[in-house]
Amino acid sequence: MTKVSRLLRVAALMLAVMLSLALFAGCKKDKETVSSKEASQVTTSMDNTEIVDQYADKNHPTLPETMDLGGFEMTFATPSPKYIIPEEGSSPEEDLIIEALREAQDKYNFTVYVMQVEQDGWDEAMTAIVAGEEYANVLMPCIHQSGAFLQSRLCADYLQSDIAQYIDQTQPWWNDTMAYASNVLGSVYAGASAIQSPADATYVVFFNKTLAMELGIGENELYDLWDKKEWTWDAFVKYAKLAGKDLDGNGSVDSINDQWGYVGPGYDSAQAFCSSAKVASVTTTDGMNPTYTFNTSHAITTLTKLNQLYTTDGIYCYDSWDNVNRTYTKMFAAGQALFFTTGLSGITDELVREMEDDWGVLTYPLGPKEGGGWQDKYMSRVNHNFRLCLIPTTVEDKASTAFVLESMTFNYFKIINEKVDTYATLYCRDDKSVEIANTVYNTSTYEISQFLYSINNHAWNAQIETKIRDLVKQANYDVSGNMNSVAELGQQMINDYFNGI
Repeated sequence: MTKVSRLLRVAALMLAVMLSLALFAGCKKDKETVSSKEASQVTTSMDNTEIVDQYADKNHPTLPETMDLGGFEMTFATPSPKYIIPEEGSSPEEDLIIEALREAQDKYNFTVYVMQVEQDGWDEAMTAIVAGEEYANVLMPCIHQSGAFLQSRLCADYLQSDIAQYIDQTQPWWNDTMAYASNVLGSVYAGASAIQSPADATYVVFFNKTLAMELGIGENELYDLWDKKEWTWDAFVKYAKLAGKDLDGNGSVDSINDQWGYVGPGYDSAQAFCSSAKVASVTTTDGMNPTYTFNTSHAITTLTKLNQLYTTDGIYCYDSWDNVNRTYTKMFAAGQALFFTTGLSGITDELVREMEDDWGVLTYPLGPKEGGGWQDKYMSRVNHNFRLCLIPTTVEDKASTAFVLESMTFNYFKIINEKVDTYATLYCRDDKSVEIANTVYNTSTYEISQFLYSINNHAWNAQIETKIRDLVKQANYDVSGNMNSVAELGQQMINDYFNGI
């Protein structure tokens, strides 16, 4: 597809989006309706597209069609107000969010406020809650910042009656892998709400279509593999091996100046590969019997294969892992890599949008299954920077809080297809990428370990999860020896977290 034809396609799609948004224009209320104030493992067996479309034009299945909450004031504490109340007119997809919020407010007579918290300003919230203050109805820290709240039992249990009467995390507008991940000894302390779509932060695989064609890969070859559930780790490696090319003339493919099979942020991308194979450092049985599991036979075998993928298969450019300069994005945008792994929202990245080469989107490949073969379902990890919904124990009216949170979550869920489809349709280069982008919500997976990242002065990350960092960079890494060497320490940290120590 030429740059001119891409521009024509985008222009036509922009017109279509604007026309669809115009349908809402007559329903909009004054901006004052939306207020703000400042202060210091499987979600569903169905494809997301199908399940969302089932509810797109329907009322909530259990909440009353109308209810007067008497102007209940609902305050969200978050560093990212745009997830709750975007700036009107900032983008077509964010205008959809505003409409979803207004619809819920009108139906139930409540008002939403946003208390903006600094990115690392959650100590103040913890201090306030310990002192008995309500602080906010819902806290939205990142997953990796939430562990301290859960460990200190400062969050209400989503299973307690005044909350559970309205919120059921087995419904598709919540992610039930989060209900599993945040289950501590039978109490569920966090929710992954569709208020911030997990799809946006779920790791996917971008591929350079122009380069693929040059390498002899058929135009729809990778998409066909995806359709047939043959898009696996082995397929990923097989195709990535075709792409290595010495561009700087030194006789080998060994620098960011060369062409590679794969670029991306090593640690987070590798963790997403783990989730695609159902490998985790911590597992429970419905919140009970928490166990260190990086040293199970399935984990050892799979992590050994992952070490080979990143080091000895010769496909991954380790030096592309530069989060400050975003070297991985720049290399992919410059046509120097066949595959690039990042969150789905990378579709909106200007560097990717402006690429001369055509590109496509795939979910993470199917990982190895315990006992042999490949997983039956595409899965991938949601980035640990995703914002959760925690209800402080000090909230006085938990029932109204749960009611409003549920109504907003449902309304925001109903527009997930339209929201993702809006930016996917605007920026993707082919219809199959748009289709796949709309299924990513269904692959979104959370892990218990994400809560442990920052506890005990980041000890878990430094001493346990850092093994994944080493695995990405050290060839012939002793997976069994290293994973077993921290088993006792890991189990003690897990016990302390679950026991609230």
